[in-house]
Amino acid sequence: MSHPPSALHKERAFVLAFLFGNFVIGTGVMLVPGLLIVLSTDLGATVPQTALLITIAAIGMCIGSPVLATLTSRVDRRTLLTGSIGLYAVGHALCAFAPNLTMLIIVRSVTMMGAAVFTPQAAATLGLVIAPERRGAAITGIFLGWSVASVFGSPAAAWLGAHIGWRSTFVVFSAICVVGVIWVWRVVPSGLHGASLSRDAWLRVLKHPALIAILLVTAASASGQFTTFAYIAPFIGFLLDSSPNTLSLALIMFGAAGIVGNLWASRRIGRAGAASNVAISLMSMCIGMVVLAVAGSWLIAFVVGTLAWGAGIFANNSSQQARLVMASPELSGASIALNTSMIYLGQAVGTTVGGAVIASAGYRWLPVCGAVVLAGAMMLSWRAERRAVS
Repeated sequence: MSHPPSALHKERAFVLAFLFGNFVIGTGVMLVPGLLIVLSTDLGATVPQTALLITIAAIGMCIGSPVLATLTSRVDRRTLLTGSIGLYAVGHALCAFAPNLTMLIIVRSVTMMGAAVFTPQAAATLGLVIAPERRGAAITGIFLGWSVASVFGSPAAAWLGAHIGWRSTFVVFSAICVVGVIWVWRVVPSGLHGASLSRDAWLRVLKHPALIAILLVTAASASGQFTTFAYIAPFIGFLLDSSPNTLSLALIMFGAAGIVGNLWASRRIGRAGAASNVAISLMSMCIGMVVLAVAGSWLIAFVVGTLAWGAGIFANNSSQQARLVMASPELSGASIALNTSMIYLGQAVGTTVGGAVIASAGYRWLPVCGAVVLAGAMMLSWRAERRAVS
């Protein structure tokens, strides 16, 4: 079935705007891991204490995503999506003036509600404007923004934090958020509304065995990832050295692999299916963790492990979203919101577990723990696929 060029142009405009929006959201989520040592030193707190910035915000986003999806289901998509990035812009500007860690945690946790709204609702909005045969590729495509955030946003923030301080870095990031607000406002038309999310919609998701199984995969996968990624700055310092240039280069390499993995996922998904993408991406992450655990202090092994891990992480996240949409398109608004909750629940669990591992066994054991959790995610994904086809 052919589509007029004007329709394809409009679809592309949505994808590009939401891709940049996810770049902004992804950079914001990954600001703290790259700035963890700078924040810890400046605020006079230990690394695990400073990591509460990740844990508490992640818990808030986990709870906030489905709640806000319900409360805002009748809100105009343009207002909702630009408002969520607008909250990001204002909140990160206010974070720059936080006098202590406690206040920074409070302000940042409120700010991150923008992330709880934007990513799932951008994906759900694509379901309203993209032709069905291109929907899966479009959803995985906008997640490329998270990969780009790893290549440019997160490394740049880590480098800026080391050279101009974390407060100025937050201000710079706030200005970038304003660009996202303007872009999304110009692309999304007024009067676009999604399906209303009633209590019945949530109950239908919770009673859907295949959707629940897929959501559990997301939670386990995110837990395995953030066991190590939450502490990426001190972890790289432990394995190699603690210079900001090394950290930035490692994050660039990680994100570049993520872009390749996400492009691979978006091109392969129509042919092989989302579940196959998820299985391969989880295996890639697990292998990367094992390599880092066994020989991560060797430069070549560190590069191999980081590339394998990075290639899997964003391909996995985007394929999981597409997997939910394909499993039950009519429930995608609720299921994608819950998927976002599972991502942030996994971040909170992984960060907490990682802190416990550091306290009891040291940084070397972080990827070991992550690999074990990811192996469990692979088993859950296999079971989820069996439920989907039964």
